[in-house]
Amino acid sequence: MGEAWYEGLSEDVFITEKDKIYEKAAVKIREGLALGLDFDSACEAIEVEDEILRKAIIDDMLKVIIAEEHFAKEIPLDDLSKKLKISMERLETAKQEMLEDVKDASIKAFYKGLRSGNA
Repeated sequence: MGEAWYEGLSEDVFITEKDKIYEKAAVKIREGLALGLDFDSACEAIEVEDEILRKAIIDDMLKVIIAEEHFAKEIPLDDLSKKLKISMERLETAKQEMLEDVKDASIKAFYKGLRSGNA
C-alpha cells in the first residue's frame, strides 16, 4: 500500500494561524506567571496585534487559571487574587462567565444529542 496523503506533513499543518497566535500567547503568559509576575504584567508581554483576539486570550487564560487553581487545586479565590494581584471582583466575574459558558455548552450538547437520537 502507498504512502498516505498526510504523511510527511508538518504536525501543525491543520492548526490555524489564529490558533498558533493563541497558543504562543498562552505559553508567554504562563512563563511570566512562573517568573513571579502578576497576571496583568504577564499579559503585557504577549504580542497580539488584533485587540479583540488579545482580549479573548487574556479572558480565557484567566478562566483557565481559575479552573486549574481554584477548582482543581481548591485554592481560595482570595488567595488567587493576592497571587495574581487582581481584584476579587474580576475573579468572581470571570468565574461566573466560566460557569455560564459551561452551562451553555451543556445545553447545546444536550439538544444536539436529542436531534441525533443519542439521548
